[in-house]
Amino acid sequence: MNSRYRVATLVLIVGAVLACVPVIYSLHQARKQAISDKYVLLDDVARYLQQQIHTSVAMLAQLRQEMQHSGDPPCSPAGIARLQRFSLTAPVVKGTLYVQDNRVLCSSNGALMQGMQLGPATMDGPTGINIRSGLQVPGVEGRQFLLLEQDGLGVVVDPVAMLVPFQRPDLALGSFNSRTGVYTARYGNALDSWIAPGTTDDSLSHFIDTQNGYLVARRVIRHNGVGVIVATPLSAIDKRTAKFVHWFIPIGVLAGALVLGIAWLLTRRHVSARAELLDAINKGHLFLLYQPVFDLQDGTCIGAESLLRWRHEDGTVVPPDLFIPFAEDAGLIQLLSRRVMELVQQDMKGLLRQHPRFRIGINLSPRDLQSAQTPLLLTAMQRAIGTGYGRFVVEATERGLLEEASALDVVNAIRALGIEIAIDDFGTGYSSLAYLATYPFDILKVDKSFTSTACTEAVTSQVATHIIDLACSLGMQTLVEGIETEEQATFFRNKGVVYGQGYYFGRPMPASELADFLPLHCRPGQHAAPLTEVEHVAPLQPRPS
Repeated sequence: MNSRYRVATLVLIVGAVLACVPVIYSLHQARKQAISDKYVLLDDVARYLQQQIHTSVAMLAQLRQEMQHSGDPPCSPAGIARLQRFSLTAPVVKGTLYVQDNRVLCSSNGALMQGMQLGPATMDGPTGINIRSGLQVPGVEGRQFLLLEQDGLGVVVDPVAMLVPFQRPDLALGSFNSRTGVYTARYGNALDSWIAPGTTDDSLSHFIDTQNGYLVARRVIRHNGVGVIVATPLSAIDKRTAKFVHWFIPIGVLAGALVLGIAWLLTRRHVSARAELLDAINKGHLFLLYQPVFDLQDGTCIGAESLLRWRHEDGTVVPPDLFIPFAEDAGLIQLLSRRVMELVQQDMKGLLRQHPRFRIGINLSPRDLQSAQTPLLLTAMQRAIGTGYGRFVVEATERGLLEEASALDVVNAIRALGIEIAIDDFGTGYSSLAYLATYPFDILKVDKSFTSTACTEAVTSQVATHIIDLACSLGMQTLVEGIETEEQATFFRNKGVVYGQGYYFGRPMPASELADFLPLHCRPGQHAAPLTEVEHVAPLQPRPS
């Protein structure tokens, strides 16, 4: 069986297995969604309880401000009346009072709390507020209160009143002192194990108490160590999950069928696209455009980079960023590279015989740098054009240098042919200074993404300058891509860059247009022939597919 059909069969098998995944996943998601919905409810309740505590702190600040502005002496009839009015403004506030030396001087509750010994504060609240939890008022059995006190004024808060709006059979509620691990109020089956002491940061945590069967949200308020607990039985989650299953299972089945269908279509498309690209190679649907490279210092055209294009049978031009990655995946990239060299030979032979010192850049794929065939193909191309005609530059991306030993051998063999090596896309992918120290590069190309920001205030505006300085320190030439304005050309010229490329100088063009373009943008005799014997060899023959 052909290897690509074996791959297609494997893809379909994998697709069938993956088709089962959405069904299993839908069950998992149903429970996850039910838990997520419950946590939203628990978080809302915890957030409300926390807000009630913040409101109580704010009320104490408001009480202090009102008493200071009134000028009423502590425990005077006017002062006590003001305390009484203030205690009626919030449902959770059960009294207001004056405190001195841990003793109640007077309160809005009259004689009920007067003279009551309070004991030391159990928690330190924000901005100097003392908090006493577990406060018991004489005559009020079975209830414990919170006292917020500052500068001799206090607010008595009923923590149970905070829980009342949310009391329902499927919730367990509580407020607690996170430093001591003791509840100040609770409703339902709020367990002691949920409020272990020690957590004092402003934090919200979720956990599942599998032993007791509860989903728990615990929130601790920063500074004062007050916390709230909201929990719900896991049995409520199971009921909720059952409802979601009715929706997720059909969706999972449909998704599974969709995955299988996509796997089938992709398999057919891959086999079809591979055959289509092979047909394009054999029928000559691939062609080259050439983008001029200029000397920034004197404004002359010194070379061009060859850029591969595919003209589809329907007349549309397929961009290389679509078919080059596919060719790499399909194992056709070296056939494309061979075709590029054949096209350079066909397109440039006449021009290079007129302008022998003109440079032509050829892009190689990562696989080309791992193949010993690459130097042989370049040698055949040089001989077919004629020895001494043309100066060639091979452009390689860093991805092709990962296999250091084999790539280094290929790079050295290419340079032995008198062909320069340019490192392309430096700084955009696998950049490593180790590459620059290991490989004998001649040219470092500055990617156009850095060129576009060089004259701006962008974060990457200095990257191009650093790359230029790096290349200079290593004795390498620099070529800046993507120059589109006079400002950019002047900027890099002033930085000492010799070579530039971009729409400012010229867009990619066919070989025939380049032949007309070159004489208008170079000095007479600039690319004259060197004094070497010219050799002619038969052109490359296409390799059978």
